[in-house]
Amino acid sequence: MTLETEHRRDELLEMLWRLNEFHTLDLPALREHDSQGLYEGYLREFSSDGIIRLEGEQIHLTTEGLTRAEELVRRHRLAERLLVDVLGKSPAEIEQDACEFEHVLAPGLVDAICTLLGHPQSCPHGMPIPPGRCCVESRAAVPSAVIPLTQLKKGSETTIAFLNTQDGGRLNKLMAMGLVPGARIRLTQRYPALVVQLNNNQIAFEESFGDIIRVWRTEG
Repeated sequence: MTLETEHRRDELLEMLWRLNEFHTLDLPALREHDSQGLYEGYLREFSSDGIIRLEGEQIHLTTEGLTRAEELVRRHRLAERLLVDVLGKSPAEIEQDACEFEHVLAPGLVDAICTLLGHPQSCPHGMPIPPGRCCVESRAAVPSAVIPLTQLKKGSETTIAFLNTQDGGRLNKLMAMGLVPGARIRLTQRYPALVVQLNNNQIAFEESFGDIIRVWRTEG
């Protein structure tokens, strides 16, 4: 299978997974979301490949097709989270980058990114991210490099990695206090409020803000 053919197949599988999330995995639903007939053409191309089965107007993903589709959607939505949460992209501008990114992520790196981001359950658009082994095991499959500020030990110095929120009000408040990615801070108090030292300033805030602030781990 050529790379171009593989990409066509993967695009189809992602589309079918999204349709299946809304419980409408059939030809009318596909046509409704495919005005140019592109994916229906892919469907005919790959219906004998062992990943898709057509029964009248009903579309069925085989076990192999479901597994492949789930992997692709997981990679794509984790790529979206990485682009938004770490690289600061807006949800409106990430689709093309995420599509390209998902094809270069090795399976081990996908779990590492998931762990880095704290095993997010949804993408920036609110759609669920299929869990991986690292999410369902009792321990992370890969050591987490980034943790919420609330998990940092008192007295530790670290650097803010990213702010894990889509709440514009909270984001603006943190940025106004200088708590932005790249800022070097020291956690000086955990209770009754979190207090960090930033340069020569002591900044206090509630614990819920500490869950938003993701920092680089300083200890094993």
